[in-house]
Amino acid sequence: MKTVLRELGIIQIEEIKTMIRSIFSEEPWNDIWTEPQLHQYVLELMHNSNPLLLGLYEEENLIGISLGRIKHWCGGTEYWIDEFGVLPEKQRQGAGSEFLKGIKDLLTKRGIGGIVLLTERTAPAYQFYRKSGFQEKEEWAFLTYEDR
Repeated sequence: MKTVLRELGIIQIEEIKTMIRSIFSEEPWNDIWTEPQLHQYVLELMHNSNPLLLGLYEEENLIGISLGRIKHWCGGTEYWIDEFGVLPEKQRQGAGSEFLKGIKDLLTKRGIGGIVLLTERTAPAYQFYRKSGFQEKEEWAFLTYEDR
């Protein structure tokens, strides 16, 4: 499979929304998006400070997305990924690993030294990220507050 990594922009918003639905509305995520919520969410990702939105293309077909932003810290510059995924029919075929390798190569060329993301320990993505060299930071805690 010959794939190409490309930066995404507002012109691809409909493709991005289709990808999010395709990837995350199935198990284990089962996300349910209304059109207005999803549209606003993608716009917010696109208009973050220092967005870096990447697509993995096979021929001219978008098969993977990595939506995030570049953050500058005292310890260096990092790519914080909010959404990462490959179409379900392309999973377990090496596309995700190839995509991450392409992202790491791009970040290295830009002098960006790290990637940060969140995933659920019980999701298959957890093992994928571990296999791809990601490590848990025991000194970090993910906290939420919900008043619903």
